[in-house]
Amino acid sequence: MPALDLAALMQKILTILPVGVWIMDASGKIVYGNPAGQAIWAGARTVGPERFGDYKGWWVATGKQIQAEEWAAARAIHNGEISIDEEIEIECFDGTRKIVLNSAMPIRREDGSIEGAIIVNHDITERKRMEQRLRDFAEHDPLTGAYNRRLLFEHLESEIRRAQRYGALSLVMFDVDHFKNVNDTYGHVVGDHVLAGIAALVRGELRGPDRLARYGGEEFVVIAPGVDSRQAAVLAERLRSAIAAEKFDSLPQITCSFGVCQHRSGDNADGLIRRVDDLLYQAKQGGRNRVVTE
Repeated sequence: MPALDLAALMQKILTILPVGVWIMDASGKIVYGNPAGQAIWAGARTVGPERFGDYKGWWVATGKQIQAEEWAAARAIHNGEISIDEEIEIECFDGTRKIVLNSAMPIRREDGSIEGAIIVNHDITERKRMEQRLRDFAEHDPLTGAYNRRLLFEHLESEIRRAQRYGALSLVMFDVDHFKNVNDTYGHVVGDHVLAGIAALVRGELRGPDRLARYGGEEFVVIAPGVDSRQAAVLAERLRSAIAAEKFDSLPQITCSFGVCQHRSGDNADGLIRRVDDLLYQAKQGGRNRVVTE
């Protein structure tokens, strides 16, 4: 029986492996890249460790760009480090971006000196996208894209703790006036279109730290960290005016009523929601399409 050609067998294995495998020499030159690796990166680029900055990548955990000396391959060649499954986002050579698990280990001579490195890339882009879709489904209202009620209370509790240490926090609650008439007259599909349109309009008016959540039905809440009730009332009035001016196809004017309150010492999420809900009720009782604040 003839002896196995291990070199040929290894070549076949590397060719069919679904993960990228790269081999670099001690200067950082790529001496081999299997088909999966070149597919992941959309090609190959040969640079030495001093030019590892030519590769573009970011740490997923922090969003910070990976510096030349921080690449796993550079650390393996320079320091003899072994790195396993570091989660990074890379910019491929065709300009697309992917998320990969990046591993590297040094290749050592018999005397222990480093003669190169093996780098393994596992493309997890689709897995991460699926995880994000599942997170979005669990955290967001599918119709409006606003946070759901569970996330509303989680964020609110977190912002209350922050406000107790660092500053103000206000809530804006609003709902659509006569929304039942919209559904009864024009149908629920049109009603859904109105809710989604209002949510999109409101998001466009909010600051970066503000959070929009769907409280239930046609009721929404804006968490506004770092602002007092006076500033939040200005925001609410701006939202009220923008919604009242918006044209929703052939529908008559759509308006919303607003309640605004500020966090007080000792408030928890439930208490704060009850207070702002009472103010919203006052706005409805007072004629609708108005803002009521404490």
